[in-house]
Amino acid sequence: MFKNLLIATDRQDGLQRFGKCLKDLHSGGIERIAFVHSIIWQDDSIGIPEDITPEIQAQQAELRELLSDIPAGLEVKTWVQVSKPVDLILKGIQQYGSDLLITGMDTHNLLAEKLFGSTTIGLLPKLKIPVMVMRPQLIATFTLEELRLRSRHLFRCILVPFDFEEPRQQLLTHLSRLLSGTPQCQTVTLLYVIDPSARRNQGSDLEVLKRKAEADLNQVIEPLIKQVDPVQLRILVRVGSPLKEILATAADEDMTAIATASPNVGGFWEWSVRSLTGEILRRSWHPVLFFPRGALAK
Repeated sequence: MFKNLLIATDRQDGLQRFGKCLKDLHSGGIERIAFVHSIIWQDDSIGIPEDITPEIQAQQAELRELLSDIPAGLEVKTWVQVSKPVDLILKGIQQYGSDLLITGMDTHNLLAEKLFGSTTIGLLPKLKIPVMVMRPQLIATFTLEELRLRSRHLFRCILVPFDFEEPRQQLLTHLSRLLSGTPQCQTVTLLYVIDPSARRNQGSDLEVLKRKAEADLNQVIEPLIKQVDPVQLRILVRVGSPLKEILATAADEDMTAIATASPNVGGFWEWSVRSLTGEILRRSWHPVLFFPRGALAK
């Protein structure tokens, strides 16, 4: 599924702790990992010194010290530069040929994001590979044993909120190609949520809607079952508020990640058109595997 990770860390988000889980990441099929850290230089009355090499070397050495027990067959790189995080991450993806970016993002709302900015959200329109977004607070609470277990099971059980719209159709098609013959994933669950408050559903028999949704979902996964074998495809239909049901299902069904896609996250239109995917990215405590437009176009 994924073999070449780029882990972007500011060393405050806890993602550097994956350096102590290299054997576990490798056992899950990862063959190459690059840890990237950008130094944000605070300009003052003195300004940027002529030679900042010592600062870069010191932080590079500290990052390398976090790496332990690199197994045979796993290539590990570290890269520290003075740069804007977005620019360095994009350069790192190109330099190391990464097929998945892992980054951290705090939970927040759209207004706070617009006021204070978000490196991760700012990256999305520019990415051509998927990104797994993790919560720094969650990573910080894991014991090393728990983080190692998580490292082995990053993609084990994936929840895909599905609504038959084109971006989710494209996501499912792309996922099916990635999942073919992969040992990294055991189950993919398609979840359709019937929102009783939606205008199209008002006055309708919810049981009839559920049966129709289940039949339509079965039609969607039927041609994919053999393609993704041995990964198991499942369907679920729930009734309620979409965001609430998606987050609850991820917990109830023991998911390791939520996979989603949308062309509008972080764009101007989010101010006027609510993005469910954007809300998942901002509020889910489960890791979110997001596929930007550039990744689905491949």
